Amino acid sequence: DSKGSIFGMTLEMNDVDSFAGKYDECVKLLGRIDALVNNAGLLNFKRFGNVAQGDFDSVIDTNLRGAYFLSQTFAARWIKDELTGNILNVCSSSSLRPARSPYEISKWGLRALTAGLGRILAPHGIVVNGIAPGPTAKENQFQEYSFCPAGRMVTEMEIANLAVILLSSLGRMIVGDVVYATGGAGNLTYDDCLFNFSQEEK
Repeated sequence: DSKGSIFGMTLEMNDVDSFAGKYDECVKLLGRIDALVNNAGLLNFKRFGNVAQGDFDSVIDTNLRGAYFLSQTFAARWIKDELTGNILNVCSSSSLRPARSPYEISKWGLRALTAGLGRILAPHGIVVNGIAPGPTAKENQFQEYSFCPAGRMVTEMEIANLAVILLSSLGRMIVGDVVYATGGAGNLTYDDCLFNFSQEEK
């Protein structure tokens, strides 16, 4: 009985041809797969003018291309077997910024993919959403962060709890959306450059 157990399996995100076989391995081990979380990612904040082609390709291949084809593999199997499921893409608050780096470009693409797959897979009972953390504290410790209204980083546990909701029956009517956990940093506008809300306007 595998209930309550954790099994590990290595998956190479650049090896798209291996995805179908890995899916079959999981099904053989677990009996059924209910959810896919596209969480693999490479960080690379080198900006335009300082990016080598290899750096660009590795980030896009892992963060976007891999998620695209892994989602395609899972969705095709679920539809064929008439199963419902959830796909959760781990996006980023970087998808709200002007894209100057391979990482930001990949997260813009993942955000767009979330909306697109949400629309076309919902009729098959496959719910696709995204979660976009802002700067995240390690070891679930509250860490001050002055660049967002909440004044601190989001914790790993807060992200995990939100992911559980989006993958559960509670989130079945959230479709093709990205939920941002940024402490309000995603809501900053031009006005925030002019005013400090803690002081009266002069």
